[in-house]
Amino acid sequence: MPTEIYLVKVGMNMTEGVVEEWYIPDGEQVQKGDLLYRLETEKVNLDVDAELTGTVKHVVPEGIAMKPGDVVGYIYEAGESVPEGGAPAGGSAAAAPEAEAAEEAAAPAASASPPTPATATRGDGGRILSSPAARRLAGELDVDIATLSGTGPGGRIVEADVQAAADAAEASEAGTGADAGRAAPSSPMARRLARELDVDIARVRGTGPGGRITREDVEAAAGEQTAPAAQARPPAAAAQRADRTVPVKGMRKTIAARMHDSLQTMAQLTMDMDVVMDNAVRLRNELVAAWEAEGARPSYTDLVIKAVAKALAEHPLMNATFGDTEITLLGEINVGVAVALDEGLIVPVVRHADSLGLADLARESARLAAAARDGKVTPDDLQGGTFTVSPLGMLGVDSFTPIINAPQVGILGVNRIRDDVAWDGDRPIRQQRMRLSLTWDHRALDGAPAARFLATVRDLLESPLRLLA
Repeated sequence: MPTEIYLVKVGMNMTEGVVEEWYIPDGEQVQKGDLLYRLETEKVNLDVDAELTGTVKHVVPEGIAMKPGDVVGYIYEAGESVPEGGAPAGGSAAAAPEAEAAEEAAAPAASASPPTPATATRGDGGRILSSPAARRLAGELDVDIATLSGTGPGGRIVEADVQAAADAAEASEAGTGADAGRAAPSSPMARRLARELDVDIARVRGTGPGGRITREDVEAAAGEQTAPAAQARPPAAAAQRADRTVPVKGMRKTIAARMHDSLQTMAQLTMDMDVVMDNAVRLRNELVAAWEAEGARPSYTDLVIKAVAKALAEHPLMNATFGDTEITLLGEINVGVAVALDEGLIVPVVRHADSLGLADLARESARLAAAARDGKVTPDDLQGGTFTVSPLGMLGVDSFTPIINAPQVGILGVNRIRDDVAWDGDRPIRQQRMRLSLTWDHRALDGAPAARFLATVRDLLESPLRLLA
């Protein structure tokens, strides 16, 4: 009997998932412990290993939403007959209706998809780890994916790697002089934006470290090429870009539903308060130098998390959940920190933030942020949050209205540190200030207690030595 391959359940709240990518093609061999497929869920993506050695038979194609525990394929051990299609005779048919519908739904898309490179292994016989988008783009741009080095998690080849190779090849063909054949380095975001704005990235001058092309460089180049074009021809003659349809699924679908539900079910208000950050800036610079050998590098967000954790202990109504007939004051203080990814927002949780020393808190928040960006965050890292901090200061934001992460009753937006002026009589004094934006659920607490909580966070940041206690 073949062994069923299930859609793995990740976390108690998982309701559906998608086989984002089959690492082992249909009908190919897999070894026990090898990567079998990549799972996309509402919160996290992860790789699933094979539990035994044998021949893989797909039942569900890539990109079809299924329920946890549904059968997505089978593994046939040596000596077992592998059928040509459909569910195996005598095997479990728990997912047969879903699989048949999935195959039918995927058939038109498959026939319309651009060709992908035929190469599935490298010259040394090693298997290539690459995303479906990367393989699709490689087919469009005629790039041999087997020659690329991946920059994604675990050396996985991603779309940006394919585009970079295509850009380098194009620059090599069109270039002249000493720099011919050498493409300027550029970030994946810059290359993606260049494609969206129809900018030839090979002609963009990079201003980043080592001449690296940044998002700002691409935007500047787009502005330069748009101005002459607008003068040379009337707007009606401007080239039109085709509409693109982006499916709302996975993490994006979950974020959309939860943010809409949060606004529909809560009485959310936002207030701002300025913090004088001169002392915090000095302390942070001293701690970065003092803790370098310990592997701790505190950020300004870490200082805010610690201040929030201390303030929550003093203002328990902000560390709560609101029910139909009661307000539950939560015993633990676990602060979630919003991390922006290409596919959406993810909120890993610094557990027991009130009891962690600042150095340990900095190490833990750095671990969580790296895990989130590398696709290695676990379901446990995302659960148990009692309050959320959402930092946007690194993007130059002065004020915004964060939306509460239900069922919590508050979220704190962290803005940029800016130069400002205070007055000592008639004498101006330069200061560094940061604005905090607190959104709270008015059903759980009124404006005055919310303001007192925010003032406590402010006072702690303005006297930051208290954060070390």
